[in-house]
Amino acid sequence: MSDMNIEQIPILFGPERNLVGVITTPASSTGAPIACLMLNMGANHRGGPHRINVKLAHRLATMGITSLRMDLAGLGDSGPARTDLGYYAQCVVDLQAGMDLLRTTHGIQRFLVVGLCSGAAHALNLAVDDPRVTGILLFDGYSFAGRRWHWERSLRRALAAPTNPAVIGKTMRWLRRTFTNAAPVAADTPAVNIFTMEKETPAEVRATFSRSMATLVGRGVSVYLLYSGTQHVRDVDRDHLGSLVREPFADQVRYEFSRDIDHTMTSLVAQNAFLTCASNWALGIAMPGSTLGLVQSGTGHLETAEEETPSAWGALAPAKAAGGSRQTRKADRGFIETVY
Repeated sequence: MSDMNIEQIPILFGPERNLVGVITTPASSTGAPIACLMLNMGANHRGGPHRINVKLAHRLATMGITSLRMDLAGLGDSGPARTDLGYYAQCVVDLQAGMDLLRTTHGIQRFLVVGLCSGAAHALNLAVDDPRVTGILLFDGYSFAGRRWHWERSLRRALAAPTNPAVIGKTMRWLRRTFTNAAPVAADTPAVNIFTMEKETPAEVRATFSRSMATLVGRGVSVYLLYSGTQHVRDVDRDHLGSLVREPFADQVRYEFSRDIDHTMTSLVAQNAFLTCASNWALGIAMPGSTLGLVQSGTGHLETAEEETPSAWGALAPAKAAGGSRQTRKADRGFIETVY
């Protein structure tokens, strides 16, 4: 490790020992009584786009916060699940296994979850199902932007690149719908929800999200909705909530739009902006009133994340379980498997 103030432990865990994760902790024996879970963004490795989860884990550890970045079953280095559960249910079970792991190894019983893009759905589902979750950060997750937002975005893109094939194609489709008898697709046409593999209309998705938000704020869970400037360059009044902005929960969640951040956090500026938002939020929940490691928006040094390489895994020590454990060598991976 380049930073002697943190420690990292790669580990296999879960009832089937098929899940792979990396625990990052402060080197000191004392730390916050809360941990942060990070998971896959789509089919990406647990490191996240441009290794943003690794960088966030390092920053949180310097603030005294333990984290686990993990691959869900069948993604990254984790093996497939051998259950009959649906995709949604399995992801919740996998994340609960991560919480169980940190409870066993570090005695931690309260958790934050950072969900990027599709990971936002898993973070929300977990928080609704498990009261151990006290905070969720949903980045570029659910969006219910209204007609004005879509028209404005389309106009800006058309003016910026009028000869772009995508713009031309979209314009032609609009002209055909407008001047022919072609019927537009109904707004509430059911679509397959990739998380449940069931057909849901936009109205049903919106209603489920609203109920989930009401449940979480009623339970005192910190909800942080963070949106990038990829879809649109401005946000007038919590645009991504659409009509839900008038719901009671809307004034009890933290909503933030940052045009400095792009969806995959490509630039160092975007990465630093995200890291500042996420780490300050986590610190405020884990250690209220603490200024340790607090970074003002737009300031602070962006650390370079170390690579996770199989050759380095074997050199890391296994975690210590409060109730004891047994160790076996996983030959095909070259690291210590600690079984709990």
